[in-house]
Amino acid sequence: MPDYSRRIDCTVDDSVTIVDDIKQQRSDDASRSMTLPPAAYNSDAFFSHEMEKIFHGDWIVVGHISQIPNVGDYFTLDIANEPLVITRDNDGVNVMSAVCLHRWAPIVSGSGNAKAFVCPFHNWTYDLAGHLVGAPYMNQAADFDRKQCRLRQINSEIFHGLIFITFAKGLEPLAQRLKPLNALFEKYSVAELDMAYTLDYDCPFNWKMAVETFMECYHHSAVHRTTLEDSFPGRLSFIGEAGPGWTFCHQPLRKNGDLSEVLTEGLLPLPGFDETDMRQIDLMLIYPSCLIGLNPDRLSISTLLPINKHMTIWHRLVLVSKATSAQEGFAATAAKMKADSLSIIDEDLAINAAQQRGSLSTLARPGRLSHLETTVWHLANYIRTRI
Repeated sequence: MPDYSRRIDCTVDDSVTIVDDIKQQRSDDASRSMTLPPAAYNSDAFFSHEMEKIFHGDWIVVGHISQIPNVGDYFTLDIANEPLVITRDNDGVNVMSAVCLHRWAPIVSGSGNAKAFVCPFHNWTYDLAGHLVGAPYMNQAADFDRKQCRLRQINSEIFHGLIFITFAKGLEPLAQRLKPLNALFEKYSVAELDMAYTLDYDCPFNWKMAVETFMECYHHSAVHRTTLEDSFPGRLSFIGEAGPGWTFCHQPLRKNGDLSEVLTEGLLPLPGFDETDMRQIDLMLIYPSCLIGLNPDRLSISTLLPINKHMTIWHRLVLVSKATSAQEGFAATAAKMKADSLSIIDEDLAINAAQQRGSLSTLARPGRLSHLETTVWHLANYIRTRI
């Protein structure tokens, strides 16, 4: 076992030491599982290691095809300090760098519909597939040929409507890794859903803390005792088997609970769901940072965007059926859903910010995990395989 009596100094980072400590924690017995060492949440060097091995080395979700239904639609996202733009042209979906080939200003931000992108710095212009179609006053630049210039294309794959990207070469296709999930994603008709809303917010803590908290209900009785705990008692939750690229936490509705506690007013249940299906919400993690809430009337798809060791942007996309989005007054329903979600978010933000502060203590050590937190152990095991 690692010697946790010594302090891992996170001001003079030692990524190798942290990696060694994490590897020594390896166990095949969930009943003996523990958290990662606190330094793994507080080291600049280890954060850089994660960016290289995980966020630049694996598949990362960036969105859903419902965000770009029409030719010219686009949205932007920064993944591991890489500004990206996701577009739809006549040939389909493109994922590419949003960094101008001239002097590196991002050519676009936000979302919308456009025929082309014009860099705000010197008016270099790119089409929806990233080809340079305009570069003013470059006629005296020797051997410059705009027709040979194109924004860096990012390897992407669409799995049941979810858009994933990777910066790595030679990874196995995502569809092969996630093949056992096909039936589940078909049940929820994920590729056919419509966007209800997106929500971005800052998380002043390490990205792993955000993943871990989303993926366990053990904290309901303390953190969400006046919100989630009454309908979804943490003690009733249970952990599913982890797959090669995912893990599950299942949260059943309390005994004798009413379906109104699960279903959202104004939303139609997804087709094919019986009452038994509707009495449980499933939480899913597709490693490393795609968090999915599987509700009988909606899906929430989140991707975590690490900024540094102590700051993460949470990007959430909520999807509903086309029948729901076509209802009169749906915009008001979506706005209310978005506002109502903030109370739960605020509760998690507060406890994770406190957790981050506590993890900096020289007395902090790895903690033992409950059977209700096996997903935290699953994430730690994934990180061990990647580093």
